Amino acid sequence: MTPDGSPIPAPPACPVCADAAVRSFALAQDRLFGKAEGRFRLLRCSSCGCIYQHPFPECTDLASFYPESYWWAGPRRKGIPGFLSRLEQVYREFVGQGHVRFLEGCAAGIIGRRLLDIGCGSGTFLHLARKRGFEPHGLDMSREAVATAQAQYGLPVRQGDIGGEAWKGDRFDFITMFHVLEHLPDPRQALEAAGRLLTPGGRLILQVPNVSSLQARIFGARWYGLDVPRHLINFTPRGLALMLDRAGFTADVAARFSLRDNPAALASSLAIGLDPIGRRGRGRRRYPIVEEALELVYFALFLLSTPPALLESWCGYGATLWVQAQKAPPR
Repeated sequence: MTPDGSPIPAPPACPVCADAAVRSFALAQDRLFGKAEGRFRLLRCSSCGCIYQHPFPECTDLASFYPESYWWAGPRRKGIPGFLSRLEQVYREFVGQGHVRFLEGCAAGIIGRRLLDIGCGSGTFLHLARKRGFEPHGLDMSREAVATAQAQYGLPVRQGDIGGEAWKGDRFDFITMFHVLEHLPDPRQALEAAGRLLTPGGRLILQVPNVSSLQARIFGARWYGLDVPRHLINFTPRGLALMLDRAGFTADVAARFSLRDNPAALASSLAIGLDPIGRRGRGRRRYPIVEEALELVYFALFLLSTPPALLESWCGYGATLWVQAQKAPPR
């Protein structure tokens, strides 16, 4: 019973598998940016294992949880800060090659190379994919990200929502969505919209955090991959497969390790205050020399986190799920 004597409402069914057997997981805070006040209730489905917020924030509230600099842009500073920013760009392009290699593996036997990256940010991945012979196109909700991708790399990137008018009527051989689904209140609708943009035989390539990973089990509600309150639904391999099946796809979980994401998730779970994206998003800039020292400390922690992140992936409990999917034939 609630304090006023009314019955406590039953938690909603799982938004992934629709099973009613859900249980409380945690009350969690915005540890990364501190932009959202209060605590957010997380539920876990007893059937598919996915973790989701209840209730979902209103759209206007959700938008306010993101800082203006949520996506990463290239170096704009001068002197030592600018030099370290350029080093960061080199690092990001280096680890981004893993995404391109995965894309190339999915492209084996497919003639077309027309690519749409949904949630493309400032376009680093598309820039690297173009070097490997893909025809890049991008979509992002951020006007600033779109402008940066166009100015920095000359990419054909448009602003808009998934399923909106930005690329309506176009068709692509590959659609990538890296760390997008977990931010959406209706990921099935987004998957169906992506499917309408695929050519026959085209591939949808997804990447999401894995809440069945060893990291997630160790850190619980403090795991960086949950990113409360921006991640609305957090997937297990089973849950993601069910979501794709209901959206009309057949899929394979193809990998569980990302050099860009797995060590960073471990490092930031251990020391959230050092996370570079979080420090920039919080806007609490210290003296430049202190900021650059923190960058170096975080990079050292990232390097130390790489061997255990690799080990957990080799054991089948990696912190990232890579999936390639294609439209299923009509039933």
